[in-house]
Amino acid sequence: MIPKKRILVVDDEMDFVKMLQARLRIEGYEVLVAEDGIKGVQIARQEKPDLIILDIMMPGMDGHSVFDTLKKSILTWSIPVIYLTAKTGQADELLAMEKGARYYLTKPYNPAMLLEMVK
Repeated sequence: MIPKKRILVVDDEMDFVKMLQARLRIEGYEVLVAEDGIKGVQIARQEKPDLIILDIMMPGMDGHSVFDTLKKSILTWSIPVIYLTAKTGQADELLAMEKGARYYLTKPYNPAMLLEMVK
């Protein structure tokens, strides 16, 4: 049996996370959750997921800081990141892409599009 791909969702909106988690599980992914950036970094280092879906606006450590921290660590620098955020400004999208994000998707999002990006 092929092991399930593991996705870490880092987002502080738990209702949103539950919906996203259900969608990803239906598609056969194992889903890890962190409700803030600090936990997100810890889980990424411990679990080394195949992909990270990252929000920008979170308490404590925002998504851009999480991304920077992950990219500086030998343990997590190679994990691809998809930003999924309510921030629709071009400046945030440009910053994310310059940092090396794989994709940038805004909420409300198109589930089919996200699943394509995840694949």
